[in-house]
Amino acid sequence: MKMSPEGKQFVEQVLAQSEGATLRFYGVAGCCGMNLGAEIAQAKEDDTVQTIEGIEIAVDPQIAEQLIDVTIHAEEENDQLGLVLLGYAPTSC
Repeated sequence: MKMSPEGKQFVEQVLAQSEGATLRFYGVAGCCGMNLGAEIAQAKEDDTVQTIEGIEIAVDPQIAEQLIDVTIHAEEENDQLGLVLLGYAPTSC
């Protein structure tokens, strides 16, 4: 997993408002397998915590393989800045 400069700036801004939390990726069971969820929260006991560009990121082991070649990025859409995962290919039926 990598992080673009825009992604780093966005994540830092969000985390500055959430004391003690981190960006956490987790698995959500669906009809076609494990899907990706993201939240600003404390790392769970089973999570792997990685430091990317100086920011700790928590990853649920169930979803880790889907994030190997992903870049955390931020883009503006409809005047709202939001998190984008470049290279993420969700599973589908």
